[in-house]
Amino acid sequence: MKRLRKHTAALLVACLLLLNAAAAVSAQSADEASRQYDVSFSVLKDGTDTVSAMDEYTQKPARIAVENGQVYIYLTLLKSSWVTGFEVEQNGELAAPEEVSADAAADTKTVRFPAGDLTAKTNAHITVEVPAMNYKGDYKVQLKFDTTGMPGASSSHGGAPTGTVSEGTYTTGEQPGAGHVQAGPYPIAFTILKDGTEEVSSMANYTDKTAQLTVQDGVYHIAFTLKSGSLIPNVQYEHDGAYVDAAVVSTDAAADSRVLDIVVGDLAGKTNVALEVNAGPRGTMKHTVQFKFDLASVGGGSHGAGNGQGQGNGASNGGMPTDIASHWAYASIAQAVGRGIVAGYEDNTFRPDGNITRAEFAVMLAKALKLQGEAKAPSAFADAGSIPDWAAASVALAGEAGLVSGYEDNTFRAGGLINRAELAVIIARAAGLSAEEQADSTFADASSIPAWAKGVVSAAVQAGFIAGRDGNLFAPAEHATRAEAITLLLKVINQPKK
Repeated sequence: MKRLRKHTAALLVACLLLLNAAAAVSAQSADEASRQYDVSFSVLKDGTDTVSAMDEYTQKPARIAVENGQVYIYLTLLKSSWVTGFEVEQNGELAAPEEVSADAAADTKTVRFPAGDLTAKTNAHITVEVPAMNYKGDYKVQLKFDTTGMPGASSSHGGAPTGTVSEGTYTTGEQPGAGHVQAGPYPIAFTILKDGTEEVSSMANYTDKTAQLTVQDGVYHIAFTLKSGSLIPNVQYEHDGAYVDAAVVSTDAAADSRVLDIVVGDLAGKTNVALEVNAGPRGTMKHTVQFKFDLASVGGGSHGAGNGQGQGNGASNGGMPTDIASHWAYASIAQAVGRGIVAGYEDNTFRPDGNITRAEFAVMLAKALKLQGEAKAPSAFADAGSIPDWAAASVALAGEAGLVSGYEDNTFRAGGLINRAELAVIIARAAGLSAEEQADSTFADASSIPAWAKGVVSAAVQAGFIAGRDGNLFAPAEHATRAEAITLLLKVINQPKK
């Protein structure tokens, strides 16, 4: 009986919201408007108000609909081939929602489930698997629906968690004078605190006091200026439980400064940042500090700000590719951009799901492994004249280091797309792995792995650098993507030193 009353009350609340929305939806008939409504939401880390990385796997907004007296939520999953499990709490138990439609080309799937109390968090469980990256993760999360903008809902910010994203808009909750600001960039004040304290760190003297906040596809980016940059050669920030390099947006050698970009999960909390400081004769000293952001300062305290001009250090996110914020490989790509290993195209995109050529990967390889100087001899490849100027030196250095080789006709084929067998061989060489003498593969297509690659493919798989694809296939002839290539390369250079 108690459960029935709770369910009935939730239904009445949802119906009230939907009925009150009718007057505001002029583009639809009164009947249609009273039965469906778009609502923004966030996927939060279990038991917190911090946006989870799983938020990137959902399309905003969701849709609420009343059908035959039942209130349903329609939600679209992105990269649905990777989302191998998705359950939502229904009537006190986790259950898989009903699949409504799927788009194989777009790799999306829309599901629906009965709505509970829209003003409370809804428990959910999601499983993400990326076979090509040998990755599997299970996440307990909560869905938080933002009803503050719905007609009939409370006008206060109490219905939305502080520091969540709602359709490109940053919601500052109850912070005075901030209100809703556009996605930015716009200035935000911050302080740097000593580890585990509220005391200002001396590291605050090495940054401007105002950063730039930008929201991209539900992800918070903070760009800040680091002064006396030569004294602080390395800056890392904590992201999803691991420390990753801050991305370099721009560098001013004359001023000895650079603008760095970090991703912040919870603007209302503290963000851990690790610094390496060059202390001269004393060597390198490591410091861990916390960045704390002043939400009341967002947009300079102006409700109407949001033209992107603002005041502050003038930094923008222009140095980061514009199409990676919601990609599964964001952290790897951002780290690679920050280290100068990769860069975007002329239109400032990275195209993470695009294929990668042999020349492009040779350049990434040379930069990642810091192959510098000039090769001792010109490239001996028969088609050396067709290797682009921007890649010629890297190809020569990588070839001299024994990392890349040509085909049977002694051509390099710079414009050819690199396949998974070639990628595995190069990665194994870069990691210093020896070919397995007993290359007994359990892959269903083991017989299709070329003889020259069998031993090193086995070694790379055993070392955890590369994995099979769906159906227990290694797919040696399949082309690798730019995101896959850079992620595997970072695994090599980030492996513990022996």
